[in-house]
Amino acid sequence: MGEKSNSSERWLTAHHDPLASLYTFGSCMALADLHGDGDSKLIIADLGTGAYNMKLKVYKGTNLIASCTSCGCVIWELHLHLQKLKAILQTLEVNPTEFDAWNQARDELLDVSMLYEILDSLRQEVGECGLTTRSQRFLMCHDHASQLTFLEQHKGFLLKRQTVVTCFSTLKKSHAEDDAISCLVLGTESANIFILDPEAFTILNSYNDSRGASNPPG
Repeated sequence: MGEKSNSSERWLTAHHDPLASLYTFGSCMALADLHGDGDSKLIIADLGTGAYNMKLKVYKGTNLIASCTSCGCVIWELHLHLQKLKAILQTLEVNPTEFDAWNQARDELLDVSMLYEILDSLRQEVGECGLTTRSQRFLMCHDHASQLTFLEQHKGFLLKRQTVVTCFSTLKKSHAEDDAISCLVLGTESANIFILDPEAFTILNSYNDSRGASNPPG
């Protein structure tokens, strides 16, 4: 008992907040010098409810100084209780076959059954993430009536393919030292990886895992 008591006394409770409402794991926490000033911040990936309100939170001492999260293709930073828009990921190129199919369906040159058949065949070829969200949802309509309703509701809108951010990480920009500046790394639903400049939040480089090739912007 004496040994256990002495062992427990070696640990100090640096901070205790029963109302912090953090849902995370040890592998989702890290210390990093974000500004290269020698002051390491605690970074926690808060899983929220497990399905919603997932955020990347930054702590200085025992205070939350910044929180970064994404909503679809938009990246937000919460700093001093003010929400700032940091970056919007660019739209992706729509598959030409998919684009033509929707245009023909809009102009009534293609019936709804043929549209479904073309998009389903294209899904087998390029995969689910290679299609727009509209086509993915259309292919979830398995009966003729729901397909027709979906087509009438959406055929008048511009077809866009927008990616969704699914995960965050960091990567040293120029040097491997602990106090070196890190870039924000984003993983998306469409198998893209984007590396963002830590100050301007512009895309420095991108990588598509499905093709295995690097795609520098511009």
